[in-house]
Amino acid sequence: MEILIIGPEPPCVRCINTARFAKEVAEQFPAKVTVRKIDTHAEEAQRYGKIEGGGAIAEIEKINYDSEGFNKLMQEAGRLTSEEDKNESLVKGKLQEIQETLTPITEKAKEAGYLMTPVVVVNGKVKSMGYVPDKEEIRKWVKSELGN
Repeated sequence: MEILIIGPEPPCVRCINTARFAKEVAEQFPAKVTVRKIDTHAEEAQRYGKIEGGGAIAEIEKINYDSEGFNKLMQEAGRLTSEEDKNESLVKGKLQEIQETLTPITEKAKEAGYLMTPVVVVNGKVKSMGYVPDKEEIRKWVKSELGN
C-alpha cells in the first residue's frame, strides 16, 4: 500500500510535516506501507483533481488574506520543524495557526472544487486536503485500508 503526498516542489512546511508524519506511520507497518511525494502539477497528481497550493488559489480566486502573517508563520514553523524532535508541540501549534490563517482560502478552495495542498492519498483514495493530518489520523486510514 502507498501513501502519496501531493504538494509543491520545493515543499512547504505543511507538506514537509505531512510527509514526515506519513513516514513515521509507515514505519509502524514494515514492508506493507510506502510513502511517496509528488509535485502538485505532475500528471499523476492531476488524476485526483484540480490541485493547487493555498497561495495559488488565493491568487486565482482573488482572495484577500493576511499573506504577510501567513509567510511569517510558515517561516517560524520551518525553523521549529528543523528541530522537530525538541519542538513537536510547538510545531503542532504553529501548524494550527497557519491553518486558521488559511481558512478563507480553504473555504474558497472547497467551493471552487480545488484539492488544496497538502493532499494525502492512501491506497489510491484522497483522504485529506488543505491541512496537515496528525499521525493518528493517518494511522487510522492505513489500518482501514489494510483491513485491520
